Amino acid sequence: MSQARSGSLVAATWLIGLGVVFLVQRAADLPWSQAWPLFVILAGVAGFVSAVIRGRFELGGIWAFTWPVVWILIGVVLFLSTTGRLGEGPGELISTYWPWALIALGVWFVIGAVIPSGRGMTETLALPLAGTSEANVWIKFGAGTLATHVAAPGQLVDGQFTGGVLHRVRGPGRVELEQDTRYGLPWLDRRSDWNVGLTAEVPLDLKVDAGASRAVLDLHDLRVRLLELQTGASETRILLPRAAGATTVRAQAGAASLTIEVPDGVAARIRTRMALGSAQIDPTHFPASSGGYESPDYATSANRVDIDVGGGVGSLRIVGGA
Repeated sequence: MSQARSGSLVAATWLIGLGVVFLVQRAADLPWSQAWPLFVILAGVAGFVSAVIRGRFELGGIWAFTWPVVWILIGVVLFLSTTGRLGEGPGELISTYWPWALIALGVWFVIGAVIPSGRGMTETLALPLAGTSEANVWIKFGAGTLATHVAAPGQLVDGQFTGGVLHRVRGPGRVELEQDTRYGLPWLDRRSDWNVGLTAEVPLDLKVDAGASRAVLDLHDLRVRLLELQTGASETRILLPRAAGATTVRAQAGAASLTIEVPDGVAARIRTRMALGSAQIDPTHFPASSGGYESPDYATSANRVDIDVGGGVGSLRIVGGA
């Protein structure tokens, strides 16, 4: 079903549902202090209809129905409570049974974790350079496995995207890539595995926002001018360019493990601002200096990288001669 038709059906579900809620409230002569849980039920029903419209019927698609069913059940219980059929008010119910609700939801996640969800949909993407002289790519990747490689000749971005991808062209040579969450969360509902090709033909500014992910950013043969990295609870390995001239790396890591490999023949200047955790800097290639660490030939090297890393709780490792 097309995205436009799906959106129309979801909107129709909300409109019809709102009408039913108001009719039920009026027909039963209920004050809104008792009828408000009907909106919670409506949210669950609308989510359930959305999952059905989008065709998540395979075994792994069970995850797409988790939250709609949860909201419907919560709404029904709250409605029975506000109308006096359970003998306890909503506040009493929540204070009494919320630990059991957490246990039940946790069991459901355990069951979902052992059910094979399959690979999910795999999309291919190829965006041409179209004569642009520079590139700007922003990758927004919530969770899963992310890898990069050199794109095919003439392409700005290409690759395969298991779990789905949304792309937005912001101008000549400017593109954003984002995980497709219209069919459920890729990191819960299905596998998310991206292999992104990036152009090596023009200078590139690359921004990567990653959450709970495992990433290998192979920039060895690219002409990266700027790399901005924002990570959460992740494991990230970066292979820096070997012949890009001047490269700037700005990284902010959460509870993460970050490894940066500097190729042989590339000088580096390094500053770290880790709140908690460990930082291992290769002293043979990057001796300590007044501002951090710096290659002896940094000022004169034709290929050099300026690295600035900040973070919370995690580990940082920077090695040279890769």
